Amino acid sequence: LSAEELIKKMTRAKATTLDLRPQLLSFSCRLFFPEDPVKIMQGQGQYLYDEQGWPYDGDAPFAFWHCHPTVVQAAHEQNLVHNTNSLYLHDNIMDYAQRLSETLPEKLSVFYFLNSGSKKKIIHVGAV
Repeated sequence: LSAEELIKKMTRAKATTLDLRPQLLSFSCRLFFPEDPVKIMQGQGQYLYDEQGWPYDGDAPFAFWHCHPTVVQAAHEQNLVHNTNSLYLHDNIMDYAQRLSETLPEKLSVFYFLNSGSKKKIIHVGAV
């Protein structure tokens, strides 16, 4: 299926999606703009598109270059060889940390890698 065909197949009314949320997702999964939440249908480049086709500029780091072919390919290659967390030993995370530490001052040589923008925000708020 093409991306457009897949989106059409997955599409449900916004009201239906809202009704399903409390049944299937934890209350801790909060919506931005809860009084009129945006329903994102797809991403391309730096834009996310809602159900009406309106583009939202990817001002959040996790939205930047969504579905860019180079990023998708790199993510695919990494997913073939390791998990997205640090619960298990794997050389890739060590190699990345070492390369990253070589570009930063010595005080910034220990890392805490996260796999989502929301976790980053939670830790950032907690650190502040």
